[in-house]
Amino acid sequence: MTLGEFTILFSMLLIILQLFILRKNFKLEHFLQIPISVLFGYFIDMTMAMMYFVNPQTYPAKIAALLAGCVILGFGVYLEVAANVAMLPGESFVRAVSSTWKTEFGTTKVAFDVSMTVIAAGLSFLLAFRLDGVREGTVIAALLVGMIARAFGRMVSAIPRSRKNEKAAA
Repeated sequence: MTLGEFTILFSMLLIILQLFILRKNFKLEHFLQIPISVLFGYFIDMTMAMMYFVNPQTYPAKIAALLAGCVILGFGVYLEVAANVAMLPGESFVRAVSSTWKTEFGTTKVAFDVSMTVIAAGLSFLLAFRLDGVREGTVIAALLVGMIARAFGRMVSAIPRSRKNEKAAA
């Protein structure tokens, strides 16, 4: 199974969990996550094949690539949430949790990502009898992406809007 195919399957699980969390608040538009997830999964596989040559060799280069990826992903998460349109199931699940239990999105995102990391490590030990696929980069990304998305939100909200923009938005 490819990473993209696993992402599609996991996304379907998150959509089902959203049904249970949101109950009557689960809207028809939430089903748009299904085709988005399929496209995203195959996009993952396609870009992994296209970017095969990106393979940092030194530890500092690997950390730099990780941090750059976290910033890009954090910005993408911020844009996805700010747009308030059909989302990928990971962020939509976090939004369902944060709206149902009245928690802050960025904090909930970090808790979700850290939980997924702990579950992945546990499953690795359970199924492979060793830690496989979860290292310091996974932990760093789990801690940073939500915080970076929240930081982008704070930066954008701190930008003063002109009167003309306020009137147009009203």
